[in-house]
Amino acid sequence: MKQKEVSYYDENVMEALAKLPKTIFDKKHNLTIIVRNDQARSNQTRFEHIARKDHQLKVRDIESIPDGIHSYVRYVKSHIHKETYYYFIKRKGESSGFIQLAVKLLENDRHTAYIKTIFITYRIEENRL
Repeated sequence: MKQKEVSYYDENVMEALAKLPKTIFDKKHNLTIIVRNDQARSNQTRFEHIARKDHQLKVRDIESIPDGIHSYVRYVKSHIHKETYYYFIKRKGESSGFIQLAVKLLENDRHTAYIKTIFITYRIEENRL
């Protein structure tokens, strides 16, 4: 009898990621955010990494990202990772938790960033800007 393969990714979240616009413009920070499915780690794509089940994302979380970038709760520069910024976005339909969207600036263009990862957090980092 064949053993059923366990998926570490939420396929519905991966489909929602694929439906996001390829670029999202943050007027407040004059930043173009690129949504791309490149190789994030040696064994997984960016969408696979984001859709990991331990990231606790739902399809509605992904769908709320374009609007959330314009109406975030907090925007914070990472104190650990250079050129990385975090958007904390209120979750729709949930009483607790925030969507934490990590973006990294491109080396050759300081007004363009790409999405590194997205996950659910229950604590907002202190503002270090």
